[in-house]
Amino acid sequence: MLIRRALRRLRDEIVPPRDHAAIFGRIYRENAWGNAESVSGPGSTRDRTAAFVDDLVAALRQLQVRTLLDAACGDFNWAAPLADAVDQYIGADVVPDLVAANQARHASPRRTFVQLDLTRDPLPAADAVLCRDCLVHFSLADVQRAVANFKRSGSRYLLTTTFLDTQVNAEIETGSWRDINLERPPFSFPPPLALVDERCVHAGPQYRSKRLALWALDTRT
Repeated sequence: MLIRRALRRLRDEIVPPRDHAAIFGRIYRENAWGNAESVSGPGSTRDRTAAFVDDLVAALRQLQVRTLLDAACGDFNWAAPLADAVDQYIGADVVPDLVAANQARHASPRRTFVQLDLTRDPLPAADAVLCRDCLVHFSLADVQRAVANFKRSGSRYLLTTTFLDTQVNAEIETGSWRDINLERPPFSFPPPLALVDERCVHAGPQYRSKRLALWALDTRT
């Protein structure tokens, strides 16, 4: 354990975290993912998410989630059914202008939007952290930083994107994209407690194994 921590500290010194606000702020301002409905990209359209949102709401209710941390929440384009299914919804994103827009348009006594860097800022404790289509944009080191930060928050569960058929987790620069399988190295998560099938059958074979997978954060090492 001491050796592992020392290696992580060394890794962080060699590969320091990049400025996520600058990276994703540029993507937001330029609508770099090129979708007319959602600046969060085609995966965040209401038509796309209609394929699985009811299953996701059912999973939250089965877990008795009262407080949900949506990290990163993007522009909240599709997430209203999730917010309506819990007592308290907290949408976190690293882009200040996006958070301000969400707060102006969507905030309510049960909905709050906050600016946070998932890899380094203290996160609010929640019954569940939803991290959909976010870690796929992070370098391997930033994925590990984010997961460690989720654990530090004291939240109970993590629901996050994984691709069951992906065999190798490629390295990228944060802000790019690739599919990841969290059960493969260097993450090596145990088998998930549950899966929500996104029914992503429209964009090629690799996307058909896309799932939202559930892990208990207090047992995730």
